[in-house]
Amino acid sequence: MQSLRHQRVRELIKREAGDLLREHLSLETYGMVSVHEVFVSGDLKHAKVLMGHIGKTEQQIAAEQYLVSHRGMIQLEMSHRVQLKYSPQVKFSFDDSIAQGNSVLDILEDMEQSGELEP
Repeated sequence: MQSLRHQRVRELIKREAGDLLREHLSLETYGMVSVHEVFVSGDLKHAKVLMGHIGKTEQQIAAEQYLVSHRGMIQLEMSHRVQLKYSPQVKFSFDDSIAQGNSVLDILEDMEQSGELEP
């Protein structure tokens, strides 16, 4: 179990990352990008930000490319907002668990309709 400090740092990074993403990624160009979860390392020097996306696939690809190319600038802005002894190195990645869950539900529904799966 993580300490209270880890939990507070995770929530702080989650809030600030969400604000920064809303500022940098316009809804029209990149779709809706939201922060689902933040994981921090034990020494608080690394953070992984898991994000969700609502929109077209092209918008998600554009958002990924923007985050890869502007990660340093976003991390610098985050370091000014989140006052810690060491500013964590942030890695952004999209969480596709919702899409995977929807595809499993679609498969089950198709099986049920075709009679392969009895209710």
